[in-house]
Parts: sequence; structure tokens; C-alpha cells
Amino acid sequence: MKTEEITPWEQFKVELAARGFPTTYNSPKDFITAIKSDFERGGLHIARQLAFRAVELYPEHEQIKYYAHVLAPPKVTVSPSSPERRQSILADREWMDKNRFKYIGRWVALRNGELLADAASLDELAAQVGDLKGIFFTVIY
Repeated sequence: MKTEEITPWEQFKVELAARGFPTTYNSPKDFITAIKSDFERGGLHIARQLAFRAVELYPEHEQIKYYAHVLAPPKVTVSPSSPERRQSILADREWMDKNRFKYIGRWVALRNGELLADAASLDELAAQVGDLKGIFFTVIY
């Protein structure tokens, strides 16, 4: 997936004019009005570009900062899996294959193929286990 690039302002002004938007913005209010107008038209591209330019000019304006943050292109990060993590996932899956029928309708917490707890609800399971980070938890169907 290609991330949308921010077009240089002078080049973008040509697109604004072609789409019937003003090319001069003298205040944060002018930018905000144009951003909202693009949304009313069902757009995102113009609004994103305008928010980027507005935050360059008015970096301390709270509403401009909000629009720039909300309209920023999405960021995706991927954490590579380690051999240890893959082994843990396989061990948890093996436990599920062997024990699923004993725990149907129950929530289970597993780590490295070992049952840490089971409960009737996720809240009950979390109360038993505490911090769920690094633990595989699921309800068994």
C-alpha cells in the first residue's frame, strides 16, 4: 500500500484552484473552514494537505494541531517475530488442540503451552492472571 505524499504548497495551490478552493489562507479559521468544506464534499485529500500546511504556519494552534494529527497518513509498524515467540505460539496451539474440549465456553490464559488460568469471563481471567501482556488468552468454542 502506498502512503499518500504531501504535495509542496506552491504545486498544491494549482490543484486547489482547479477544485474550486481558495489558494490564499490568512488565518487558522480560513484553513479550518476549507478543511471542513472538503469533508462536506466527501473528501480527505484536500483536507489532509490543508491541515499539513496549516500546522506548518500555525504550529501552536490547538484546533489546527488536532486536524493535522487526525488527518495525518496512517502509520503501520511491524515487529518481526522471534524464534522464541514462534515456538511459544506453536506450543499454545498444541495445548489448544489437546485440551479444547475440556474448556469449551471458558476463557483460558496460556504461556508457552502451559495453562495459567481459566475463567468464565475475561474480567475474571484478568483478575486471576493480572497483567495479560505476553500471554495468549482466548475463549474456547
